[in-house]
Amino acid sequence: MATESAIRSDPQEVKWSIGDRCLAPHPREKRLCEATVQRLAVTEDGQPGALVRFACHYDEDNDDEEEDGIFPLSELRKAASSLYEKPLFHNNQSLPGASVPYALSRDDASIPYTINRYLRDYQREGAKFIYDSYAHGRGCVLGDDMGLGKTIQVIAFLAAALHKTGTWQDVENNAPHFLLSQVSSEKRKTQKVFLVVAPLSVLYNWKDELDTWGHFRSLIVHGARKDEEFARLRRARCEVALTTYETLRLCLDQFNSISWSAVIVDEAHKIKNPNSQITQAMKGMRCKVRVGLTGTILQNNLEELWCVMDWAVPGCLGSLGHFKNRFADPIERGQKHSTTKRNLAMGRRAVELLARRLSRWFLRRTKALISGQLPRKDDRVVYCSMTEFQEAVYRAVLDSEDVTLLLRSGEKCSCSSGRPRKKCCFKNNSKGVPVRFLYFSYLAILRKLSNHVALLQPKGGTSKKQEQYVNDICEKVFQKFPDFMQRQREAAFEAMSDPVYSGKMKVLQKLLKHFVQNKDKVLLFSLSTRLLDILESHCMAEGVEFRRLDGNTKAKERVKIVREFNSSPDINLCLVSTMAGGLGLNFVGANIVVLFDPTWNPANDLQAIDRAYRIGQCRDVTVFRLISLGSVEEVIYLRQVYKQQLQSSVLGKEHARRYFEAVQGSDGHRGELFGIRNLFRLQTRGTCLTRQILEEVLVGDSWYLRINASSSSDLASPSKR
Repeated sequence: MATESAIRSDPQEVKWSIGDRCLAPHPREKRLCEATVQRLAVTEDGQPGALVRFACHYDEDNDDEEEDGIFPLSELRKAASSLYEKPLFHNNQSLPGASVPYALSRDDASIPYTINRYLRDYQREGAKFIYDSYAHGRGCVLGDDMGLGKTIQVIAFLAAALHKTGTWQDVENNAPHFLLSQVSSEKRKTQKVFLVVAPLSVLYNWKDELDTWGHFRSLIVHGARKDEEFARLRRARCEVALTTYETLRLCLDQFNSISWSAVIVDEAHKIKNPNSQITQAMKGMRCKVRVGLTGTILQNNLEELWCVMDWAVPGCLGSLGHFKNRFADPIERGQKHSTTKRNLAMGRRAVELLARRLSRWFLRRTKALISGQLPRKDDRVVYCSMTEFQEAVYRAVLDSEDVTLLLRSGEKCSCSSGRPRKKCCFKNNSKGVPVRFLYFSYLAILRKLSNHVALLQPKGGTSKKQEQYVNDICEKVFQKFPDFMQRQREAAFEAMSDPVYSGKMKVLQKLLKHFVQNKDKVLLFSLSTRLLDILESHCMAEGVEFRRLDGNTKAKERVKIVREFNSSPDINLCLVSTMAGGLGLNFVGANIVVLFDPTWNPANDLQAIDRAYRIGQCRDVTVFRLISLGSVEEVIYLRQVYKQQLQSSVLGKEHARRYFEAVQGSDGHRGELFGIRNLFRLQTRGTCLTRQILEEVLVGDSWYLRINASSSSDLASPSKR
């Protein structure tokens, strides 16, 4: 009896939408029967009601109108079968869309109504884009910005490809073999099976999302039990398998023993190096339908774009050599500030041709789609002068014998051999260390010094070679500062959060004081967990209530920290690692984001900002990027601008403003950004490389703001052009 299936709940609490399944009193059967809400209406006596159509047509000769009726909402009941609908978010609100399926093709493939009612139009478009590629037996790349729901679009595609309904019918179809008829078992042997490859940090989130959005038979192939899971796959007891990049690389033959309907790769930008083991393994997959998901397909150069696309659709952009000659080289030459009109025209033609070529296999949407749902964002770049002590240590590094050896490594050797010094008589430094090993060690030292001198103190995890370099530098420099040497003996070096050792700390002191007075809520990001230790010591010394979240924070603790920060008026600061991966870090309670140190990859900094600037944010967000004036950090930030400018031109289909003389990958056009001499130098006396290049104008709506850390004056008012 249908009456026995009614949910015993207060009917006034149920919110109805068009397409909802319900139980309503049938006018002739005199009992509750299954029906579908056609539209909301008002009854003859003025009560809120709904026009419903009954599923049971007992007399085919009757007019359709006899099977319809308007009933008060108080008489409608949810069917028990709706308990098995997935997804069904119990937020006591009306569903955002009509409960109707969305057709993706003419072969009955459609997104089930249970999912479709929660999708936005652009997400339906994305699911259809993936399905069309799948139906034609080819790969594709979905390149939407972070936060636009790439995961949900893939799940919508999977539901359509697997003919899911999102209802009890899926539960019945997922029953074990021994409960099915022989016919059903035979049919199940030819079922489709999909593989999702993702970083470990989001692997279990994929599993949770699949369980939330539908009745999928999914399993994780990773860890000690992966052999058991492969056995289940071979017995056709799975529809969606989940694994990591590393597991796939190590077990490629086992994965290739299974006939996959499609391989879906999350964070596909990890396939950016054609020579890496991960890329070779991914290209070794025998499945032809390869779907890549990435919001940053172009992180550093155009060759990365080629590599990802060549994995998804082999040969779609030709060979790498052809791609560089036809697209990459003309486009990058056209980005040069002083480029000729001919090169500019050739670059723009190459961009247009590349965009047309990509349009078949690559779909990208930006946050402009949801800009109406977001508040304003101001992005300010704060240039901080280094302190006297900090600058002295920085200069000591640049004046060291090893850095001099590095800077001259490309010169011709003095022995008249005609070969460069680094390949002749000066292959090693005075301690026998190859010159090629010095570059990254000393670059890391300069980056540490740009933030805080205390970061030079060796700690667990520091390589022996770098520790020796640091000790040599400290010995030469610190003897000039006897007060510092005394303080080092009396207190733990790393615990000294005194801003005298960091220009940025002086600026941060002023900023935090202003934020606390203004009752702002601040996210403070740093790439270095050791720097977070110093910032934590500073906050404790100042009596600032704060929380901290980094890669060592457990998942349950993360949820607690985010909840406390967003809801508690007493917690105004959270220290966060820039590279803290995973999902769920939604700090919508914050209205201030401080990036203490820039990263080489602009996507990392943008992702950090998006922790606060996302759907659900109610206040305007202000971003402060702290850059040590004249240091290697300026070059790092300007390279971010260069990469974003290139991305805007190629993927955004914009004629971005050309700021730089530099051309990446061209030895003859290193300009102001590339090459070792641009990294290993220090501009002082208040000069600013960014000011010289951009003439006080930053990309887009960015702000230019300079604060002299050695000055005791208040913060300067920002100027915007």
